[in-house]
This record gives sequence, C-alpha cells and structure tokens, in this order.
Amino acid sequence: MAFQYALINKRTLLTIIEKKRITNEYILLKTKLRQDKYSQWIDENDPLLPTVNQAKAIAACIHVPFAGLYMEPDLVPYKSIPSIKNKRTLYGTETLDESSVNIAIIDLLQELDYLLALSDELGEIIPQYSMIAPASGNSKKWANYIRHTLSLDLQEQFRCTSMRKLYLLLREGIEAQGIFVHCFRDVPVEVLRGIAICDGKIPIIGLNEEDRPPAKSFSMIHELVHILKRESSMCNDMYGSSALKEEVFCNAVAGEVLVPEDSLRLLLSNEYDSHHRLSKDDIEEIAKKYSVSREVIARRLYDLKVITLPAYSTYLELFRADIEREKEEQRIARKEGRSKEIRKNISRDAIDRTSPLVSSCLLNGYANDLLSKQEISRHLGIAQKHVDKYLWEVSTWNK
Repeated sequence: MAFQYALINKRTLLTIIEKKRITNEYILLKTKLRQDKYSQWIDENDPLLPTVNQAKAIAACIHVPFAGLYMEPDLVPYKSIPSIKNKRTLYGTETLDESSVNIAIIDLLQELDYLLALSDELGEIIPQYSMIAPASGNSKKWANYIRHTLSLDLQEQFRCTSMRKLYLLLREGIEAQGIFVHCFRDVPVEVLRGIAICDGKIPIIGLNEEDRPPAKSFSMIHELVHILKRESSMCNDMYGSSALKEEVFCNAVAGEVLVPEDSLRLLLSNEYDSHHRLSKDDIEEIAKKYSVSREVIARRLYDLKVITLPAYSTYLELFRADIEREKEEQRIARKEGRSKEIRKNISRDAIDRTSPLVSSCLLNGYANDLLSKQEISRHLGIAQKHVDKYLWEVSTWNK
C-alpha cells in the first residue's frame, strides 16, 4: 500500500516553530516520530516529506490547523509572546523545555483575537476592564474588594452544589469585569497552573485545563491579583510554599476570597469545640461547604493559626496519600477488568475550558447563521454530535 505524502511547505513549518519558540526535541518527544526522518522533513533542501498522518501529528503537537502547514509563511497569522514574569516554583528543572508553555500563551492570545473578531461581526459589546487595585498591602482588604466587585455573596457561595459550580460562578463574574478567562492545554499542572497577561487592552487569565475545578478557582483568583497589580506572570505554586513575596500575597488574597476569615472562625466556633482536633473528615466537610479543596481549608487553618505547621504538613500528606491510593485502586481495577470507566461529559468539558464570552458568541453566531455546527465543533475540538448539547447548556446559563 502506497503512503500518501503531505505536500507541506517546509518553510512554513520552520517559521511556525521559530515564532512559537518550540524546540525540535519537544516535537519529537510528543509525537514519537523518528529523529532522522523528522530532520529530513524540516530540511528545505531535502525532498523527503512526511506522510499525511505524520504531518497531522506535528500540526496537532504545535497547535496549528493541518491546512496551515500548506500555506505560505507570510499568510500564516503569528502572535508575539509577550514579556511574562516567571513566578513558578520548579525543582530540578533548570533545563525545562518551555515549548508547551509558549504554545499555551499563544493559544490564549489567539483565542482572544477570535473572540474580538466574532463579537465584532455579531455586533456584541465586550465588557471593558475597569477594576482598580486597592491602595493597601492588606490581603483582607484586597479580598473584600474582589468579593464586592464580583458580587460574590457568601450565602450564594454556600448554595453552590459543587466545586465546579463555584468555579463557573467566579469565572463568569471575572469576565463580567472585562477580563478574558480561558483554559490552555497540554501543559503538566506541576509546570504551569495559571497565567496572567496584562499588556493588552483586555487582560487575560489562563488556567490549566487539567486542573480540578477547586484548583482552577484558586488559580483564577490568584491570577486576578496579578492582573490588578498589572503584573504579567505565570505561576504554579498555589498552596503557599513559594518564597516569592508576590506569590505569598496572591495566595493569601485568594484564600481570603474563597474562605473569609470571619466566616471560617464563626463556623469553627459554632460547629466544633475549641478542644476538638479537626480530623481529615472535618476538613473535607468544611471544604464542601465553601466549595473549595481540602488543601485550601488546611492552608487557611494554618494561616489563621488554628493548626500548627506540623499539623498542616500532616494533613497535606494524608490528602496526597488519598489521591495516590485512589490512583492505585483504579490501576488494579483496570488490570483485573473491574474498572468502571467514567464516561467523559464532552459538552460540559468544553464549557469548562472555554471562555464564557466565547461560548456566548458561538451560540449567537449559530443562532444568526454566521456559524455552522461543523465550524463550532472544529473550534472547540469536539465531535459535531456534541455541539447541540453544548449550545443548549450555554443557552441555559442565565435562565
């Protein structure tokens, strides 16, 4: 059987790789392609071309449409990577390949461009950013300002039926303040959890798609603080072990926003005896009430001097042990054929990773015959059969 070769423009591929700051080592690692063949594919003087499947694998890796590899280099739209301060805590990764991070940053910038173009075509108005950083270094005052600006009522927070609901509530409130919130993908959470970009008219908060809803909520508020401070930053340490002063402050504000001190102290005095040693189950119950993670509650208890540092460390170890035990149980169950795979909710996942403003424009674009289901499915990266449910869920948000 003859292979079908892709008549890609090698100069275009090389230009995309250069503009996005992607290393060849990263592409080889992600695609598992042969190095000797790949070296020939990126050599403009070598006639060898990849097969269609091989070219598609490269396009998927570097996050460009397959058809883009056929274009002339000057016809491909490019985005420059802005200056972003690295606030991450990385251990033993001095030679970390930043290709995936660079791809994620450009994806966020391009998604914002897509929103602006589509909203302009639809005649929709994007909220203008107008938040002002409090003239104070007090994390509690910052948190009060954020809760007030986002209209985050504590009783409404307690009525959230899940951590995901609080995440969606916070995200919608932040976007209403003229800040673009969208998820990036294909980056390990230990490498990058959140990005703040503030060098444009519309600030951007990027969240790691792989993170759980409570982690996204915390990262979102953390990055909002960077936005208010007009600091373009990328972060991964959301539990307070960072030695960076800015990160400690952002974490303190995020903790106070999600779990206000006065509320937590009142809850503890009403429901727990002063001599009661909080158990892991107690912390889990408190976390459910606030729709946050157990780690956030443990950190708040430590910050408020309700528990000691050794106790805090012990809780974190218990939480990690729970996660590792669950993973091992799932691995054994799969090996023994007992695993009941949880079916992914494709439309819900698409909503969770997509900016609410983009989702709203996609819905209105379809309703006004400007977008087809095929175009929406292509943009979201989901099968066309899931588009109806996605659009229905978007249409019910404000009802």
